[in-house]
Amino acid sequence: MLEEFGVSSDFASAENAARYYRHALHNSLLAGATGWIAWNNTDFDLPGQDPYRHHAFEQNFGLTDAAGQPKATLAEMAAFSATLDAIQVTRCRRTDADAALIVPSYLDTSYPFTDPADRTHVARTLGQAYVSARLADLPVALTRETDGIGQDARLYLAPSVKQLLAPTATVMERLAANGACVYLSYSPGDTASHRGPSYGRLNAIFGVRHQLDAGLGHPVEGEAVIFTVRHAFGGLARGTTLTFKAAGGAHSRGFLPVEPAGAEVLATDADGRPALLRRRTGRGSLILCTYPIEHMAALTPRVSPDDTVTLYDALARCAGVRRLITAGDRRVACDTLIRDDGTQFAILASHAAEPLTVRPALGTGHALVPLSDAATAEDVALDPFGIAVLKVT
Repeated sequence: MLEEFGVSSDFASAENAARYYRHALHNSLLAGATGWIAWNNTDFDLPGQDPYRHHAFEQNFGLTDAAGQPKATLAEMAAFSATLDAIQVTRCRRTDADAALIVPSYLDTSYPFTDPADRTHVARTLGQAYVSARLADLPVALTRETDGIGQDARLYLAPSVKQLLAPTATVMERLAANGACVYLSYSPGDTASHRGPSYGRLNAIFGVRHQLDAGLGHPVEGEAVIFTVRHAFGGLARGTTLTFKAAGGAHSRGFLPVEPAGAEVLATDADGRPALLRRRTGRGSLILCTYPIEHMAALTPRVSPDDTVTLYDALARCAGVRRLITAGDRRVACDTLIRDDGTQFAILASHAAEPLTVRPALGTGHALVPLSDAATAEDVALDPFGIAVLKVT
């Protein structure tokens, strides 16, 4: 249940508030929500009454104004309700996910001698990684280290990680040996306490020798980090460049210096240092990113979509992640729902401020049809920040 979501008219224009509702509704549906309670029903006018005397914006969260007139957010709620009826949402479920975000136990468990700020770091980077995964058209699940990492994904993402439980190293190796692609990006964390990495067996897991110095960080210089692909993988040709905006504080704006010790270097940074390395084991692989790209993106306003999306798409291809539909445009996220009669629905969400026309790639033998059962649509037109819901035949 997604509850108490909304925005005051003091903080967003009518058009932008409607966009916020549109995306909150549809994207939470794809994340598994089955109910929605907006905050709130109506504006009101009580300027002299506490707490509104000193929190004036609290009076303007309504779907209707103080005179009872509908606001643009109410139109979005009505349109979403009509869509739910059209697809018979109570009979629908999410499409199975082949990709999983690893949630470190440091988010939900308090361990001795750890800084509470580590939780904020974990939550922020996971949120950014989720956005990038969605823009790479990856249906993604969450798997918690505390509960035991699930065994049924093809791609595991551990973004900008400072700390993991010691047994997790063995789990990651086993997942890779059994055919999965396990990706981890390094982060020193954003506090002075135990500047990472605390994984237990970093060198052995990833086939590297780290070159960290006692107590000293290795700061990221310049305004951007540029990776150059040295070994083609996941559809990225040799020579392809990936650019990430640099950000972070005195502790977190750092990279991991390593030398390969059995791993192959997939990409290097601007100074020729390893930036992406792959160690093959069994039927799968472990991929190490030596920069906290998700953490840096999480601190950069309006950064998405950045090249983390391109990297995640390449990782998905390496892992053989099954995606019924891909938009082919990083500004558009798409995913599918399946009804209990086998009918599938594709939902495309544009994150672009201009109109777009995309031609989604579909699995062999599939086509897109509007919910009205009109003619098959190869191209999908999307309004600025628009949503399209279509049937997959």
